[in-house]
Formats: sequence, structure tokens, C-alpha cells
Amino acid sequence: MKAIVLVKQVPDLRTADVGIREDGTIAREGTPAVTNPADLHALEAGLRIADEVTVITMGPPKAEEVLRDAVSRGAGGGVLLCDRALAGSDTWATSNALAAAIVHLGGADLVLCGATALDGETGQVGPEVAQRLGVPQATGCEDLEVDRGRLRARRIVEGGYETLSLPLPALITIAETSFAPRYPTLPGRRNASKAQFPVLSAADLGLSSDVVGLEASPTKVARMEPAPLPDRKCRMVGSDFTYENLVDKLREQGALDTTGTHALSGDHSDDPPTADQASTEPKLWVVCELDGDCLKGSSAELLSKAVELAPELGGGVGAFVAAAEPTAALPDAARFGSDVAYLATSPQLSPYRCQPHARVLADAVRRHQPEAILFAATTTGRDLAPRVAAMLDAGLAADCTDLSVGPWQRREHRYEALLHQVRPAMAGGVLATCVSPVVRPQMATVRPGVFEATPRPRRTEVVQVAVALEPGDLAVEVLDREVRRSDVRLAEADVIVAGGAGCDERSWHLVEELAAAIGGKVAASRGAVTAGLAPRALQVGQTGTTVHPDLYVACGVSGALQHIVGMRTARTVLAVNRDPDAFIFHVADYGIVGEVEEALPRLTEAFRGVSNAGEDN
Repeated sequence: MKAIVLVKQVPDLRTADVGIREDGTIAREGTPAVTNPADLHALEAGLRIADEVTVITMGPPKAEEVLRDAVSRGAGGGVLLCDRALAGSDTWATSNALAAAIVHLGGADLVLCGATALDGETGQVGPEVAQRLGVPQATGCEDLEVDRGRLRARRIVEGGYETLSLPLPALITIAETSFAPRYPTLPGRRNASKAQFPVLSAADLGLSSDVVGLEASPTKVARMEPAPLPDRKCRMVGSDFTYENLVDKLREQGALDTTGTHALSGDHSDDPPTADQASTEPKLWVVCELDGDCLKGSSAELLSKAVELAPELGGGVGAFVAAAEPTAALPDAARFGSDVAYLATSPQLSPYRCQPHARVLADAVRRHQPEAILFAATTTGRDLAPRVAAMLDAGLAADCTDLSVGPWQRREHRYEALLHQVRPAMAGGVLATCVSPVVRPQMATVRPGVFEATPRPRRTEVVQVAVALEPGDLAVEVLDREVRRSDVRLAEADVIVAGGAGCDERSWHLVEELAAAIGGKVAASRGAVTAGLAPRALQVGQTGTTVHPDLYVACGVSGALQHIVGMRTARTVLAVNRDPDAFIFHVADYGIVGEVEEALPRLTEAFRGVSNAGEDN
């Protein structure tokens, strides 16, 4: 089997931050460059499953370093795409170049890459390359096996996993929770030092300036600025502020009240629908997901935000739902502000599979031509949106934390009423505002939990969408799906207890016991997930879930920016860490300096003491 692994050189944001110059560009000079960590997991998967492994990277001459790194770990060779014409490419233009390089090399049975890159964290290049190559995809996978000429892939989804069967060739993105990278060997280093790597230009690949480079890229970065971080003036537990004092203080502040919920619930059939419907086709669509017989909370959040944004984009909110029985979404779609519900009905659309859903959605967009489309940044949205963007040759901003509509000036051109898409980058240390000034539709995935789901009832018109699939769209089979529903609603929790890399297998049960004692949900940092202590569905941060609980307890969490961006809006933060200088204390209201093994049992006992006292009274 022949495998091609796509690798990227990135600033090592685990060891140093990047800066922002006065002109708003990123200053990477002081940050060491490394192979994107997730791509090393993809390389390991290729080395285990394939007989021949070649790596491709795109970047300046210095990017040759990641090819040598890959060869030192076992890759057979590599190719560098290096050309000033490629500079400034967004994910759409990058995928054009990488797909052309794969074709130039004769293709492969399997194309692999990391699920995300450390600097941008978009997760878009893999699915967009898959669309360019016309092959099926599976994203965020943690296990692969070739079985009778097909590939079995275990894909992480919220609260669990699903197992897919794909024909070859295929493209797979690999999660960092599996395929631990091997270390370079001495013979490998010798091979790498002597290796010669072909350098390909845009012209070598037959690529013109209208498909690669900054000018061709549909997504533009309008602004970059440092991400604001709260300084909560952390109060430390000590001789004058005991564990019991801390718990009393939290109780006084209402941080331990778990009676509320952020979930969608209740019968709101009596809410009066408004009569002001869109007089034309809705200009802003939300691609909705179902949770049983109702909308997912993340879809309701986006519909609520869309109601605010739509008037400035031309008016009207459309809810797109594709499933075997999409009519189940109608009550919630109407309740949260959809003027029109676009329903694609077919048994082939349940359970979710990327290619049939992408085909139906892209066809509907071409017919109805919305101005902008929003997806929730769930495992489904992150899988689907990039493929649709590639089909439509549209720009896409990933994991947005805010949206607005406004003008943008570039050189002599002024663009009115653009969707401004704000997203964290560079491990959460930078906020980038992206726009798509020319290409339509404007597209964005949005993190669940960043907007409120606010009922704004409408009398919703129903439009049936044609389902016209091609044979290749159904090539992927869903063999199994296992989801624990209790793990899915992390964004809706009022109290969260998160374990970090400061925990281990011996102490993780203490995190779970503390969560049980205060009626909270268990979560994890990226480090804890990578260490195998928790599934990725429980990860909070830039590549996980964004949460807004009343109380967030961080246990053994250092405070990496990519984690903080996912929990910084918690009303109250309590941090436990053995390092008194850990950054997590800068964003915490209360802190305990100590080992997790010592601090958590005392904290749990103090919480239980308050609970028992309340019952006695």
C-alpha cells in the first residue's frame, strides 16, 4: 500500500508564544519551528499501515526541515512545494496545491494528515483535499485497519465514536489520541541528512494564480489582535482562607447551584409566532443537526444568532436539515427563528455520512444562493463544512467565537455588509477576524456554547430540497456508532471539573469523585486527552468544547492558551496546581497550590461537609 502524508511546519506554541506586529501580522521569529504535532501521529499511522510512505509539505525553503524529520522517523522520502506564488494561501488554495501535488506523484491508496494544525487549528485542509481528489474521507480518527480491500476507521464523535468502512483510495485525518509517534532513529537521522527532496513550483503542478496564493484565496484576514484574557485576582487557599471557607464562599456566590440548565427543554408551543417573515429567499442559512427528535442545542444557538445577523445580510433565516425524517426539526426550527426550513428527506441521509450530505447541501446552495451559511463546530460540522466549501469554491472560517456584519476596506475597494468571523488562532493567543469579500456564500463553523439559544418563534415555511446522489456518494458505510448521551452535553453543564496533564491514571478517579460530590460534569484538557485519561469528547479548549459554567474547577491544568479560550467565560474559576506560577491562576478566582492527589480529597471532603450540613438543616 502506498501512503502520502501531508505535514506542516508550525511555530511550537507549546513552548513560546508568537507576537503581533504593528501592521497586524504575526511575528513568528522568536518561536521555534517544528513539525505539526498532529501530523506526526498521521505519519505514524502511515508507517504502521502502508508499505511505502511519502511526505509532502508546503512552505518556504526552511520547511524542508519537516521532511527530514519525517525521514528520520521512517518515511521513504518527501516533496517540498515551495514557490512565492503559493504564499498567503488560505485553506482552499492550500488544498488546491496539495491535491495537485498528490496527483503529480501518481496518487496514493491512502492520504493522511493530522486532524488540525497547531497554528490555525482549522481542520479544513484534509476534507478539502479529499474533495479535490474525489475520494471519501474520515476525520478525527483514532484507529485504522485494512479489511478485505476496504479501510475500517474509528472516528471520534461527541460522546463516543463511530466505525466507518471506506473504499480505497481515501483520505483520513488522525486525532492526537492515538498512533503515538515514534522517535527518530540513528539510521533514520543518517538517511535524513543525506536525503534530497524534489522542490515543486506552482507551474510544475500546472497551477495558475487564480487557484493558489493570497489573491486567489476567498478567505481574507481583516484583522489580528491579542486575545484578551481576564485577570481575576486569584485568592489562594491558605492558613487564613481554608478549604471550608472556600466552599462557603462558592456557596454564597451561587456557584454550586446545579438546578439550572442550558439545555433545550420544555413545551413552548404557546409562544406566539411572529408574522414578519422573509419576503424573499433567506440570505442566512444554518445547517442544523438533530438530537433525537429535536434540534441540537448548538443549532438552536446558531438560529438565534442568525436572527440578529440576517437583516444586515439581506434578510431571512433558513434552517437546512438533511435526514431520513427531517420534519422532526420543524418545531424547534420555528421556535428559534427560522423563516424557511429547507428539508432534504431520504433514508440515505441517516445516519450522517459526509459525502451524501455534502452533495445535497451543495446542490441546495447552488439553487437557492444564500449569502452566508453557518455550521456548528461539532464533529459533524467540522467534517461537513470544509467539503462543502471545496465543492462551492468558497471560503470558510473555522471555530468562530463571534460573528457580526459590517464593512471592510481593502486597498481602494470597500465592501459593505460582510460577515465578520472572529476566531482564535495561534493556540488561542490571537483573535483573527476573517472575511470573504467576493466569493459567495460566506461560510463559518461556530463553537457550540458561544451564543445563547433564545426563542424567537416564526411561522416557518417548508421547502423540500431535491436529493440527487451519485453512486460514489454512498461508498462509505457506518458500521457502528456508540455514544454516551451524558458525555455530549458538556457545553450545557453548570458545574465542570476538568482534569489536566497534572493528573495521571492513579489520580483521575479523584477528578471524577469531586465532580460527583458537587453534581458537576467531568472534562479534560488537551494534555489529559492526549495522555489517554479521557475521551476527546470531554476536551475543553480551542480544539474541544467551549463552556460557560457557573463553576469551573481546573485540576492539574497548567493554563495553556488553547485551553483557556474554551473556559475563560466561566462565572467562577477554581484552580488546583502544584506550580504557584502556573498561568491558570491568572484566570482563576480561587486557587489551591498543591498536588492533585493531596488537594482533591480535601476539597471533595469540604464540599461533602457543606452538603451534609445542608441536609441536616
